[in-house]
Amino acid sequence: MKRLFLELFLFIAAAVGAGYAWHLHGKVGSDTAKVQTMTERGEDAEKKLEEVTEALQAAQKELEPLRLQSQQLNAVRAALSNGVTAKDLEASYAKEKSLSPERHLGVGVLRLLSSGQADEATVESLKKALAAADWGSRKQVICAAQNALALGGQKVEVLAECKPEAPKLAATTD
Repeated sequence: MKRLFLELFLFIAAAVGAGYAWHLHGKVGSDTAKVQTMTERGEDAEKKLEEVTEALQAAQKELEPLRLQSQQLNAVRAALSNGVTAKDLEASYAKEKSLSPERHLGVGVLRLLSSGQADEATVESLKKALAAADWGSRKQVICAAQNALALGGQKVEVLAECKPEAPKLAATTD
């Protein structure tokens, strides 16, 4: 009888052990699938990160010349901030009866750099440059004056031929 109980106990233990082993096998299989999925997602994320990093590096290379130009512009503004140069130029031009569009433009841009966009004399000078210029031979003056007025905060319709080209951005692929 002891042997029968022992055999029955061993049979039940084997059945429970087999069931538990089957359960663990199924769980390991599902965990393996999850790990595989997460690994694939991680690899995709790494590829996208590399693409974004390359795009960022390309954008930084494109920004470097703009940083240099910004520093140069800041240096010019600092040098002209007291307005003495603009006043001297206006005083020397005051002796002439009429100014060319280029000279009006030069005074306006110099005042824009030294006084800022809120200065009425800047706007007036740039508008005089537009009024004095004829389109055929003065397209560059007109474009420069329109762009300067627009950059100076004035609501001016800039001609399509005069609009500055937008900087090319690095294309990113998804």
